[in-house]
Amino acid sequence: MIVCADDFGLRADIDEAILELCAARKLSAVSCMTLFERCSQESLREIQKFRARIDLGLHLCLTAEPVARSSNGANASPIIFSSFANCLWRTFSRTVSKPNLLREISAQYEGFVDKTGSAPDHIDGHLHIHQAPAIREALIEFVLSLPENHRPYVRNTAMSIRELQTRRLLFAKAWPIGIFGARMARRLRSAGLRTNEGFAGIYDFNRHMRFCEFLPGFVRCLKDRKGILVVHPGKGEAWRRSEFEAMAKTDFTRSPNKFE
Repeated sequence: MIVCADDFGLRADIDEAILELCAARKLSAVSCMTLFERCSQESLREIQKFRARIDLGLHLCLTAEPVARSSNGANASPIIFSSFANCLWRTFSRTVSKPNLLREISAQYEGFVDKTGSAPDHIDGHLHIHQAPAIREALIEFVLSLPENHRPYVRNTAMSIRELQTRRLLFAKAWPIGIFGARMARRLRSAGLRTNEGFAGIYDFNRHMRFCEFLPGFVRCLKDRKGILVVHPGKGEAWRRSEFEAMAKTDFTRSPNKFE
């Protein structure tokens, strides 16, 4: 089971929580928002101290964030969508061009390489935006353009709703995300690209106080070594703090592992 923390580089409290969980061996993957200026070479050096036992990946950000600044300090690229809804509308209505998407994905990939000195182990997307139709196809084309021995694995969010129901986990939010994930998984496999086998961690953030109850069920949903549990620890917002505290206290029955 791979346990992946998203959003490294977004804020200091998030970085602090992720670094503490890495030191405690609670994580085996971290996704980094290297688009942002504050996700610097210096901050990334701290997370790379754990590189021997964690996958370090690119967390593509294509939706506007309050701190969204490009790595060179200029305004974020115009390809970044104003909101998640705007992204879905433009990708489904095909009003965003693949060349522009490819340029943006390439720029964020190169930004990761420049800041870390190496290629990412995996690629996924903030708000799972990498699975939206046009973005999905552009990302697959980009990864296929890389040398075969340097292609990262790409995350999918395909989930078994029956499994979630059986374990009495919230599935209303997971259902649409899982549909996009299932389509992503099929496309990745047909393209011969590596991806995870199973996904968990989706819930209503308004119910964050129950995350400590959800966590064991999420773990039991992942039967394959390549299954991914995604978490969003931090020390600022209450929901991130709940995840951080639950993760810190959890003695996993299976130690988190890297993707192999």
